[in-house]
Amino acid sequence: MNTKIGTIFIMRGLPSVGKSTLSDVLKLVHPDSVVLSTDEFFVDKESNKFVFDKEKLLKAHEWNFSRFKKAIEDKKPNIIVDNSNIKYFHYHHYLDYGQRHDYFVAIITIPHNDVSEQQLAERSSHGVTRNTIHRMKKEFQWEIK
Repeated sequence: MNTKIGTIFIMRGLPSVGKSTLSDVLKLVHPDSVVLSTDEFFVDKESNKFVFDKEKLLKAHEWNFSRFKKAIEDKKPNIIVDNSNIKYFHYHHYLDYGQRHDYFVAIITIPHNDVSEQQLAERSSHGVTRNTIHRMKKEFQWEIK
């Protein structure tokens, strides 16, 4: 019998649709979980404010994936990847790496058809604009590969 080390939850959804809220709920249910979000890269250590820099986005994603690999190396039982992951190439490396290291991987897509782009922009704690949400909504890949 092949026993899995743990579970990886890969969150998918537009900004402000509820990914972080669901991540927090999962962490309450599984207190031993580690939540990894690329957004954390942009939080200023002194002011604790979110300061996004598009020029550093690739570096931020690399940083988050490094933390993910470390969590797997440490055999964390539950790992939550809290990113938008609107396209397959945004999350496939988490999926592949996790499965190759004997984790069960669950991809959780939070639908956005019940909330308007304007509502998502208004709820955004990171100042994501309606135009950015509109673009992301148009680019969202629903199928899971």
